[in-house]
Amino acid sequence: MSRLSPYTLVYDRDCELCRWTQGMIVRWDRRGRIRYLAFQDPEFRDWFPDLDRDDPAGLWPHGEPPRAMLFIDGVGRVRVGMDAFRAMLPQLAGWRLLAILFYLPGVPWLASRFYEWLARNRYRLFGRSGP
Repeated sequence: MSRLSPYTLVYDRDCELCRWTQGMIVRWDRRGRIRYLAFQDPEFRDWFPDLDRDDPAGLWPHGEPPRAMLFIDGVGRVRVGMDAFRAMLPQLAGWRLLAILFYLPGVPWLASRFYEWLARNRYRLFGRSGP
């Protein structure tokens, strides 16, 4: 994992859907611009010490796994959930045009609601590989 990667995708390694999605993103990241880091990796706290697991937005509810993936750019701007997905798409080979769709009126709202529902139900629908 290169510290020089301009972007970092932080995902839930215990989620089967998240692991599958991360694997697909690795394939589409032909330029190798994204570093991949699981929330559960001990390195996560070393790389991003300012991201507090007890944040007021409830990203990491006490006793629960994280609620959404993170996409962090080279200047430390953190995108969460569907905003993370939307910011990541232009970095992937062949996905720039699709990224434009996520900026059309109404699409971000609808996509965010779908992402939130999927994230809440990911273990029930796709399984859990961790503890």
